[in-house]
Amino acid sequence: MKILLIILLTALGFLAVILNLALDTRFKARSMGFCACFAAAAGLLMYGYAYAWTGGFTATTVIRTLMTICRMFAGVNDLGTFSQTPLSRNEAVMTGFWLTHFLAFYVTASAAIAVLGQQLLRYLRIRLLRFGGVTLVYGATRQTARLVRLPRGDRGLVCILKDDTDITDALGGVRFDDDSDGHAVDELLRHLSARRPLSVYCVSPDAAENLRYATALRDAMAARGMDGLSASLFLLGVPEARAVGLLAAPGRSGFGSLFACDDCELTARQAIRCLPPWSRVEFDADARAKEDLRVLVVGFGRVGQAMLRQLVMNGQFEGGAFRALVVDARMDALSGLMKARYPAMLEAYDIRLIQEDARSAAFYDRLDGYRPALIALCAGSRKANAILAQALERYYELRSERPAVVQCAEGSVTLENAEYRLEHIDVRAMDRLAMVLNHAYCNGPSPEADWLTCDPFSRASCRASVDFYPAFCRMMGAETPEALARAWPPEGALLENMARTEHRRWCAFHLAMGYRPMTEATFMARAARFRNGEDIRPGKDTRAMTHACLVPWEALDDLSDREYAATGRRVDYKQMDVNNILAIPDIMRREG
Repeated sequence: MKILLIILLTALGFLAVILNLALDTRFKARSMGFCACFAAAAGLLMYGYAYAWTGGFTATTVIRTLMTICRMFAGVNDLGTFSQTPLSRNEAVMTGFWLTHFLAFYVTASAAIAVLGQQLLRYLRIRLLRFGGVTLVYGATRQTARLVRLPRGDRGLVCILKDDTDITDALGGVRFDDDSDGHAVDELLRHLSARRPLSVYCVSPDAAENLRYATALRDAMAARGMDGLSASLFLLGVPEARAVGLLAAPGRSGFGSLFACDDCELTARQAIRCLPPWSRVEFDADARAKEDLRVLVVGFGRVGQAMLRQLVMNGQFEGGAFRALVVDARMDALSGLMKARYPAMLEAYDIRLIQEDARSAAFYDRLDGYRPALIALCAGSRKANAILAQALERYYELRSERPAVVQCAEGSVTLENAEYRLEHIDVRAMDRLAMVLNHAYCNGPSPEADWLTCDPFSRASCRASVDFYPAFCRMMGAETPEALARAWPPEGALLENMARTEHRRWCAFHLAMGYRPMTEATFMARAARFRNGEDIRPGKDTRAMTHACLVPWEALDDLSDREYAATGRRVDYKQMDVNNILAIPDIMRREG
């Protein structure tokens, strides 16, 4: 019975040892630190006592004690000397003696096992990279790693620069260290099979590093003769217009598909989805806004500028005007690019850029007379936004009006008590409806295939269009696709006002993307070039970013007539807006 009990206790102890090796890295590190300290302290007491008992207090005794403690961690003991002391006859003391030596050796063995196990695991994972597809993650952090969407099935995961070890292990990854230039991809590509599909995620918080690494990877793949068409690229922090050169094209190597997103633009888009401007507008039975939409933007950094453009795109309704008050203590220093890049947008709407501190008395005096329906706080950080939100809440406590407040920082949107972080957003899912809309125009093999060949501007246009669909649903009093289908189609004044709103939205999108109205002289000159055989659209100059349709709804009939007279092509621009409205339920049904 005693033998069985000893065997059982030994087995339980061995199981505990194995479980500890499998525990979370941080807990295991703490437990190993405790074992090392306990073993060293106990060894100092035991062997200090033993050598002093047998050899007296000399310098040799001190050195022997230190050497024996070090040897304990290599699995060596000096039982012969310790057994000469009176304490060795005590069973409890001898149990402590052997426990101390076990803990010391366990610390050393666990470290060796961890190193050998990691090397073996790394070797096996590298070998598996030649089978199945591979997901390559560059620059992963605890936050950005959540943007990685691993496909079903076994796929290798390779982490390159600045990744978190816990993340790499949790995702079953292999870490390849980068060099100081950030272009060490040869070692990685040497292990990859040239025929296997590759999904690349560049998710470093530094957008420049992501673009640099993706470019280096594209060039290295081309040099090795790897098929870039089977590779997809997700690029964080880089606008699609800047990344389009990474796509494969005739005579140019590159990736087969690209998804790039600017984190500030994505933050602003998520803020609009959380707090849409149309939720702060009342409509009459004919889909006309009952009043103007007034918004306030506090802070005009990258997020604040992206937020203003999104508000312009999503804040245009027939029957009411769009008004925006934008304040920042450093407005003169921050607004230069906005004024130079989007002058037509700032001229078309009542947008006032004010240099003012949001904590000043002048700001609250201005706020009292403005009465915004929506406030976007973009002060530069979540902490600064929270402080301003608290101050505004106290300001509105004794007032009848109470605007909705959304807090926007890079990668974070806070509305009331809910926070939406960039890593919680499925950025690909946000584009599903836009893909369906683009597919309806292209009528290609599939929404996904059409989206791969869609240029960045057209992608942005589809996103802006479908993001506004809920506004039309609200105008119809139909919050769900099923209710919308029952209420469809709108007729008479209701349909016309919705089409007018669609035209306002379309114009706002183009102005917020940097387009300007085309002059009549330019239109006629381009029409003449069209009649002479040039393959151009007279009313749209993508290079100069001018468009003839950036006119009020009432001027569209005249524009249609002028285009027919100049080109012989019959175009009804008003009907195009009407058709966009009528197609909404069908697009929503296709998306499912």
